Amino acid sequence: MLENIPSDLENRPLSSGPLFQWLGVQWQGSNYAISLNSISAVFKTSLSNSSNIDLDVAVHDGCVIFMTAFSECFATSSKHNAQGSDESTQWALVLHPAMPAIMGCRVQSVVGPFWAKSGLASLDHDGQSWTVVHRSGVMHA
Repeated sequence: MLENIPSDLENRPLSSGPLFQWLGVQWQGSNYAISLNSISAVFKTSLSNSSNIDLDVAVHDGCVIFMTAFSECFATSSKHNAQGSDESTQWALVLHPAMPAIMGCRVQSVVGPFWAKSGLASLDHDGQSWTVVHRSGVMHA
């Protein structure tokens, strides 16, 4: 006889929205969750600190990606917009094209992807809290 045991998904607290895949990123000491729908690629980069470079570009799959600050790509709270962090950036995120130029940003590390509900201000994954951020409307080419 089969025993009916609820799955982990059924034991999760109810929240608004269906399950989506998220990518956790660490930038300037904070954890952020980004919907995978906003990102077209993630790759490890060799540039360790781009804060002293006037024009920051990366090449991925033969395409030039114009890199900008994480806070230019995603709407973060004002307390996390401090520039000039000395943390090394090892990963690059490429945003889905919303402009003629391909844009991206650098982050210290990535976690996931992982599944979570949408419509929440923060997500829990692997014992850590991840603040949900969305694409910013302010992008410079």
